[in-house]
Amino acid sequence: MTRTIDIPTYQTAVVRNCSPTLAGIKPASLFTYPGVYANQNGKTGAAHIEERRSRLLAVIAQCNRELQPLGIHMSVLVWRPCGALIYVYRPADLMRYLSDPRAATALVAEGYDVHNLPASLVHLAARITLASSNAAESAYDGSVCALARNRHCDTGCMCEFPHESGYFLGYPYEDVHQFIVQHGENYKVFGAWKVYTNVEQALTTFDSYRACTQYLTYIYQQGCTLGQLVQATR
Repeated sequence: MTRTIDIPTYQTAVVRNCSPTLAGIKPASLFTYPGVYANQNGKTGAAHIEERRSRLLAVIAQCNRELQPLGIHMSVLVWRPCGALIYVYRPADLMRYLSDPRAATALVAEGYDVHNLPASLVHLAARITLASSNAAESAYDGSVCALARNRHCDTGCMCEFPHESGYFLGYPYEDVHQFIVQHGENYKVFGAWKVYTNVEQALTTFDSYRACTQYLTYIYQQGCTLGQLVQATR
């Protein structure tokens, strides 16, 4: 599937996938914007891929000009043959969440510098890229994968998907920890994330995410911009 690259289409995808972050009830969201953004098996020309990347980055830059004054930023983490992996986050909220020892200890053990958010995102993008089974490319030019340096991975390495990404999405600390420990198995409820503890609270949160998305989708369809959506939920 290839999606049109323009402001209305992109913003619709942001509202559909990231409303809880726009509303401030979740520090970050991650979604795939479909389309060919990396070359796999030589099927797509480099010029075409570069042109699509440039167009998408221009759209994202325009959105950032509106959202950054409101404390929200978005960027591409990884370019993939199936789509661009886009991260929408509130830097201040995310840093507060990641500074908690329940997240920080686990992330430091995986090579993250939890005091440097840009560096942490470079590392996350590198780990996602390394774990991919296709021709994914980190969107951070010149980034060095710590796994390749420290664990002697090569370009053919198939590493386990970085499950610590749950921390970068603001999920409950204990649920992320248990997901890692239990390899994604033995969960009690599966919604926005796999729940291992406090099911009742998780179900309430799932409902709030759905209600938020429905509300922001409705007012976006009335002609509001992303910035107006953010301000409407303050």
